[in-house]
Amino acid sequence: MVKKFYIALKLLGINNGTLVDIIKLIPEKQVKNLLSGEYFNLQYKYNIDLSKYHDVLNNNKLITEKIKEAEEIIRVSKELEIKVVIINSRFYPNNLKSVDNPPAILYLKGKNFTKKDEKAIACVGTRQPTEFGTRAVSSIVESLVKENFIIVSGLAMGIDAESHCTCLKSQGRTVAVLAHGLDTIYPKENKGLMEDILKSGGTLISEYPVKTRPDKFRFVERNRIISGLSKGVVVFEAKSKSGTMHTVNFAIEQKRKVFCPIPVRKDIQSSGLTDLLFEKKAIGIKSKDDYDTILKELGFTVMNDVKKIMQAKNKSINEIYSSCNITMDTLDDIIKLSYDKKSGITVNREIYDIFKQILSDNNLSVKEFFNTIIVNVVSGHKDKGGSSDE
Repeated sequence: MVKKFYIALKLLGINNGTLVDIIKLIPEKQVKNLLSGEYFNLQYKYNIDLSKYHDVLNNNKLITEKIKEAEEIIRVSKELEIKVVIINSRFYPNNLKSVDNPPAILYLKGKNFTKKDEKAIACVGTRQPTEFGTRAVSSIVESLVKENFIIVSGLAMGIDAESHCTCLKSQGRTVAVLAHGLDTIYPKENKGLMEDILKSGGTLISEYPVKTRPDKFRFVERNRIISGLSKGVVVFEAKSKSGTMHTVNFAIEQKRKVFCPIPVRKDIQSSGLTDLLFEKKAIGIKSKDDYDTILKELGFTVMNDVKKIMQAKNKSINEIYSSCNITMDTLDDIIKLSYDKKSGITVNREIYDIFKQILSDNNLSVKEFFNTIIVNVVSGHKDKGGSSDE
């Protein structure tokens, strides 16, 4: 199994970027040869610089130890139903694959990633939220789940846990990114939440193999995966100097948009939000009804909120209608148009195609547009004292 050789290379200290190149460039049948003294030829053949790994790739005793360790990782992972996902696998998340320095190897427990999981949003923040933060999570996450967003977070106490819980209560799918092996849970208080995530069709993911401890530095590395899995990041509440800001910085590097609720007052717990808004690093969410700002900025349209859909359609129709500049010359041209009994007005095909594209860009159908115009004309006629009776 080639996976054990990739894991062994990682255990030998091959850095992530080099391992990604090895996986992508060297055929699987030849990967074993890297650990059999043939790395010198392979690095030139596939243009991968392995010179700084000369000592470890020539240490047969160490290589044997690491292969055995890799085999044990795979054995334990299989027992715990943890999948080893290599970057060239079809189960590797597409969003994450597109960032700089994506993890060469992922460990995954629960449901596999599919194309639907590309519509994902990261929800992060302080471990000690105020009522402002928890209310913002409750309203915004619930709305995003209704619009079929996958909720990504880090299973930490506070905003992370609130985000996962709100998603589950809303019957959504959530992904927890961990900073340790998936054979343990940190913090232990969230063991029940972890089990609920798996039972509901969610996923646990880590770049670290089993038996890896939750050391402090791993949480920073973990944050790049949280943002990388997502189309955008919502920071619900955070201090100016906090671990959450690592996620924000990764998001900006990865060209992900950052959002945050606008604080109702200046507070140390939300000082990070104030800074992000002031520095124009984040897009403000004014209220719980303003969640559609996130959708628009990420290139999505509201699909399931009927009230929002109608508001958006009416606004679009009014904007299109108000932009019309109907003059006497225009009316004269309309009068001169030819008619027939079946199709009504004969319109230049090119103009009609442009008209349909304008409606499509505003998520409108021809039927919706003209029905609204007709209703408005009738309504305006009545307001002026006219009658609909013959």
